[in-house]
Amino acid sequence: MSEGITGYRNPGDIDIRRFSLISATGQIIDLSSLTIDFSVFQNLFEHYLQCDLVINDSVGLINTLNGDKDNSVAGGFTGGEILVVSYKSNDDSLEYKNHFFALYELTDRKRIEERSEAYFLSGISIEAYPAMSNKICRAYGGGGGNLISKMVESIIGEFVYTESVKSLHYNYRDTIGLRQTKEVDVDETIGLQKYIIPNLTVDDTIDFLAKEADSPDHIPYYIFYENSKGFNFKNLGNLIKQDVKEEFVYLPSNLNEGKGSANDENFDRTKIISFDVIKQSNILDNIQGGLYKSKTIHLDILRKNKREVTFDYNDYVEKFSKLQPHKIVGDVDTFPVVRMMTSRTGHDNDSIFADEAPTPKKYGEVIGQSQSYESHIFNTIVEINIPGDSELDVGDIIRLNIPVASTSNDQDGDEDKYLSGKYLITKLRHKMLDGNDSFTTILECSKDTGTKI
Repeated sequence: MSEGITGYRNPGDIDIRRFSLISATGQIIDLSSLTIDFSVFQNLFEHYLQCDLVINDSVGLINTLNGDKDNSVAGGFTGGEILVVSYKSNDDSLEYKNHFFALYELTDRKRIEERSEAYFLSGISIEAYPAMSNKICRAYGGGGGNLISKMVESIIGEFVYTESVKSLHYNYRDTIGLRQTKEVDVDETIGLQKYIIPNLTVDDTIDFLAKEADSPDHIPYYIFYENSKGFNFKNLGNLIKQDVKEEFVYLPSNLNEGKGSANDENFDRTKIISFDVIKQSNILDNIQGGLYKSKTIHLDILRKNKREVTFDYNDYVEKFSKLQPHKIVGDVDTFPVVRMMTSRTGHDNDSIFADEAPTPKKYGEVIGQSQSYESHIFNTIVEINIPGDSELDVGDIIRLNIPVASTSNDQDGDEDKYLSGKYLITKLRHKMLDGNDSFTTILECSKDTGTKI
């Protein structure tokens, strides 16, 4: 651990300012010397940050976690412990990343020596607890309807990043000298809607609203996730439009790097240690996922009629926000994926239903382009291992430069035009405290297709 060391030394250097456990009764214990592996996980498709740590315990840690005098809190591990982490890449210009995890599970406890044992602790952002302990059973939208983005913003404030959670963060500032303030970033939706939420969990409610939302370009794909900055309700197209945050390069160890980069500290920091191609297009998945063609049958039960809407990839691909300026080649003349759903389209303009003041849902009108866009953006998936970079988050755009795998002299040093390019980070793991003072970041990132731009 590089705590207290200032300035750049090597790629993967880390500055850990705080790594402490706060017990249910308020004991504060430094875990840095007992932890042999710690990871922070971000996932574009998960609502909360999570963590795992492996403890090598020769001091009887669990037995030092005391209960209170009136026995309202039991001793040992209770699931009421908080892990406080503050770290950053070892660069004086960067700010520390502060996280408060609720430790909810202890597993794989084994005696590895006569007076030593190891076990596995898992944690999740403390905001997950109030969200999981509440269900929503109410109407949203009022008489005239409201934007889904406003509904989500209200739910986050009431059930996720609540005033009680903010007070908890504030109290920890007095206890351990750290305070975490989270941002809430919500992309605006369009269309006024009304919903009655029938006793759904908070997380299920947000997922439902994300699916129902429509975007200004009518190519919606909304996702709710947490990164190191806070909570985000973002449309995929807006993430794709971001500027590239960093470029990473893979070079074989025996390749002459040139450019004077052997002693270039910044270049070392952006080298890809290893990479693995998880997926590089799947024509069957693309066909079955409705990338190329789909048909939606809308059934109006009250009017006793039906309406068919056909989606064609060729009509929309130029409207997609893309990482590479190309469409995905495939069998666009294949039979369409067929889906069926109920619909109340047009009821808001029908005098027969005027007393109900209906607000027809948007989901059925945009499902074709939404699912096609999903297949388009997640066409290629690559996992890369890089020196630890605390500034990266899921939802960021990066560029990868990967050379051609060839012994041919005329291709020596050329980049692989199908693997190189702009990528969206979809999963991230910051790995530290693994016994060799290193800090590693593992990224899973996705892109559409085509050559690098």
